[in-house]
Parts: sequence; C-alpha cells; structure tokens
Amino acid sequence: MKRQIFFILLILIFNLSFTQETVWTFSDYIQRNDVENYLNNTVDILEANSIYKYSIDWESLRNEVLQMGKNARNIKKTYPAIRYALIRLGDRHSLFMTPEEYKSYKDPDFAVPDIPSELINNNTGYIKIPGFRGSGDEPAQQFAQQIQDKIKELDQSNIRFWIVDLEDNSGGNVWPMLLGLAPLLGEGVKGYLVDADNNYFNWGISNGAVFYNDEPARELPNPYHLKNEIEKLAVIIGENTASAGEAVAVSFKGAENSCFIGSPTCGKSTGNTGYNLSDGARIYVTRTKFVDRNKNIYGVPIKPDIEASYGYTKEAAIKWITEK
Repeated sequence: MKRQIFFILLILIFNLSFTQETVWTFSDYIQRNDVENYLNNTVDILEANSIYKYSIDWESLRNEVLQMGKNARNIKKTYPAIRYALIRLGDRHSLFMTPEEYKSYKDPDFAVPDIPSELINNNTGYIKIPGFRGSGDEPAQQFAQQIQDKIKELDQSNIRFWIVDLEDNSGGNVWPMLLGLAPLLGEGVKGYLVDADNNYFNWGISNGAVFYNDEPARELPNPYHLKNEIEKLAVIIGENTASAGEAVAVSFKGAENSCFIGSPTCGKSTGNTGYNLSDGARIYVTRTKFVDRNKNIYGVPIKPDIEASYGYTKEAAIKWITEK
C-alpha cells in the first residue's frame, strides 16, 4: 500500500512539473502574438525592400523565420531568427542592431577619427580616409571639415598630384566622407544607386556641397576649392575597403587621370536603408547597388588597375605618379 502511494505521488509530482514547464499564461499568449507580429513585420520590410526581392522565396523564408521564433516568449528572443533571415537574403550587407546597439551608434559623443595626411616629394598630397561610424550632425560636420582642412593645408604647396587612401575604410556614414573629399572629387554627378526595380538615384557635388537624388545632403559653410587641376590621382583600395568606403571609391571611378591601386575591395558595394522596429531595434536592408558615373553597376568587389599588396600600396601609388 505504501509503495502504491509512493508511485502515485511520483506520478503527481512528475505531471505537476511537466505542466508548470509547458503551461502558457494569458500574458504569454499576448506576448506570443507580439512576437509573431514582430517577426512578420520584419519579413514584410525585407520583402518590400531587398535588392533580391524578386528572386527570394518569401513564403519559405517567412515560414523558416516563424519556425525559429516559435518558442520565443518575448521580442528579444526573436533576434537570432531575424539575423538568420538577413543571412538568407544573401546580400552579405544587411544587418540588425538591437536597441542598445542602435543607441550606441547614435551616441552624440562619438569620437571623430583622425585623418592621416602628408606631403610627399614636395609635389604629392597624401590623405587617408578611415571609416566613419558616427551619425550625428556635429561629429559628421567635424569629420568632413577635418578632411577639407587637411586638403587645404597640403594644397598650400600648389601640388597637382594626389593620393586618396581608402585601403582601411570599412564604411559607415558616407556623406561626411564625400563632403570632406569634395575638393578632390570636383563638381557633378559622381555615382548612382540602383534598386531592384531599376530606379536610379544619383549622388555628387554641387557648389562644394554633397547632393543625393538632386537634393542637398550635407554642406560646409566655407567649402575649399583646389588651387590647381589634378594631373594624377591615385586611389588606394583593398579587401578592407567596404560599404561606404566602396561608395567613395566608386565616386572616383571614371575620374580623369585616375588610377586604382591595391587589391579588390570587400564586395559590399551596396546601399543599405534603415528601418525602425517596434522595440527600438533597427534593421538595415540592402536595397541598392552602387553604380559609377559611367553607369557600371557594382554590388561586387571593385578591382584595382594596378595590383599591389597590403603594406606596399602607397609606394606603388607614388611610383605610378612619378612615372612619365
């Protein structure tokens, strides 16, 4: 009898434990509904905007994402499923930021990176443009102004040869980069973005300011203009040149008397558009490919005209400039 009572108690304890582990409360069902809506809304954004929106099986992708997130009891637990969805897009560039990551990205106290520069052989200006991750107006303006100040300082020697080093430019915010380099880029359309529906959006320089799709994007109060026309312009690129860094490189493609030196770029020569999610997270979807001024479409690595190994690119650029 005691043995029977013991086994009955064991069964009751087991059933109680199992029930407590699997039962869903009313609150859980409400959160579950939020989770499904969150995942569906995210896939909706991808389907409407991806550069590959016409080649992806969206029903299959949506089912995979919902399956991955089926046990998530809150929105935060869906993040792995969202990151998986971005990988499945196949563009290698779309990305997801948690609310905390996005807040850090928007930090107004972002430290503006230094701009290395030097005068070479008393006739060549060298300037190295790093990636710029800041998004606030003030840091962006400071960064652009610092680039132009370095160009102005070098230009006091009446130089006609320039080297723009993008070898370690991993990307970020492209507009302050282009604005800072406006004196070297010159006036006019410098490139385009093209989306999945074959819509083109231009970018370039007008009166020393940057424009996008024929609308002002960013400007400096007193833009600098070079004293002399550029006789030779070397652009250094490499596998670390990515995203916005590749957009800057594309902006120089087709420029007169220019030469690209180094190795093929990362291959993220595509444009991302950001979308806010309901919990404060942000998703960046690859929506366009870069196109140079001559309408060559990228979305692939940008190849150099002269191959040079990392660490020897500056010397290769100087050699090209000094050749008659």
